[in-house]
Amino acid sequence: MDHTAPPARDTSAVIELRQYTLHPGRRDELIELFEREFIEPQEAAGMRVIGTFRQQGKPDRFVWLRGFRDMSSRATALQSFYGGPVWKANRTAANATMIDSDNVLLLRPVDAQSGFVLPAQRPSVGSAQRATTIITATLYLLTSPVDADFLRFFDSQVSPVMAATGAAPIARFQTEYAQNSFPALPVRTGEHAFVWFAAFATPAEHQRHAAELAQSPEWRERVAPALAQRLASPAEELVLEPTARSLLGHLDPPGYTLERTGDVHDFDFLAGGRWIMANRRLKLRGVGSQDWDEFPGTSRATLHMGGVVNSDENQFTTKGWTGMTVRLFNTEKRQWAIYWIDSRKGVLFPPVFGGFEGNRGEFYGEDTDDGRPVKARFIWTRLGADTARWEQAFSYDDRTWETNWTIDLKRVRE
Repeated sequence: MDHTAPPARDTSAVIELRQYTLHPGRRDELIELFEREFIEPQEAAGMRVIGTFRQQGKPDRFVWLRGFRDMSSRATALQSFYGGPVWKANRTAANATMIDSDNVLLLRPVDAQSGFVLPAQRPSVGSAQRATTIITATLYLLTSPVDADFLRFFDSQVSPVMAATGAAPIARFQTEYAQNSFPALPVRTGEHAFVWFAAFATPAEHQRHAAELAQSPEWRERVAPALAQRLASPAEELVLEPTARSLLGHLDPPGYTLERTGDVHDFDFLAGGRWIMANRRLKLRGVGSQDWDEFPGTSRATLHMGGVVNSDENQFTTKGWTGMTVRLFNTEKRQWAIYWIDSRKGVLFPPVFGGFEGNRGEFYGEDTDDGRPVKARFIWTRLGADTARWEQAFSYDDRTWETNWTIDLKRVRE
């Protein structure tokens, strides 16, 4: 079976978040021009076009992201592109669609693990593919620069609530304060920005997150007031629909690989105490359904053989059945194999293979679903000491993933 290269973390040290206001009815015209003419020449000049988006609810807004190795190479790359033949040939047409292109935040990743994980290839020119994914960019303008205290607050207070309501952060950035190395393109100054991103499989998933967050007592009564004290202005959420050629938002084809590796301590965080699980599981898979079954569960994990093996037993009391996960670490391949056992069938399901990079783990394998061959994917996200999220997705067509089961976990220390 042919496998595409796995997604990898983007290494851009400088990011531009660009928000364009366009003349009414001109957005699709700009997107068509941009995706046909501007992506490859910009990347040939030394930058990376990370994502291109329609902003939901604002039909005249085009939002995009591009990255650079550093500020010095940013100046060189921008001079090469904007002084080159492609921009000169198309700038009149592009500029004719725009009212304002100066709403630009210059950002840098919070740390080495804070950038985007992106697919190795983007859809080709002329692709008609439209992702169902929703990407959100949440902008916090702070009263002071991002520091260790704010990052502890975000990681221990904000991020767990977001993950528990279905919006686990996938990337985090803060203001890059270096002087604009290409003054011909203005950027916003005098602000202390912190910007984090989340991804949702469908618009319905984003709507569910928004509803659950609004109803969360922890968010309303404790976390949101503490956050508000740190903000210079109200938080802003950009709800973004990836265009056909956007890297961010398109993990299709799925990035299936059996070569992802990890570390023997990847799952050590599961040991110690009992986990409360909030499950959401599709009632019907592979038919485009959005009818979810929600039910509770509990889990307890145990490490064996110095962590080379670990297991957990999952109790789903309202369902009347249990499950067990057994994970084996191949010390030669530096790779986990994860097996699932269901008390209803009493068989060992085929494994998925992979490991963690930072706080995100991806695991892939092959299985069947009601007799249909599928590719399977598990995603684990560690969200602090006592919060985590697990997702299962199947691909029936080797092109798209359908997330069919999510579990938000919270530890109860005993």
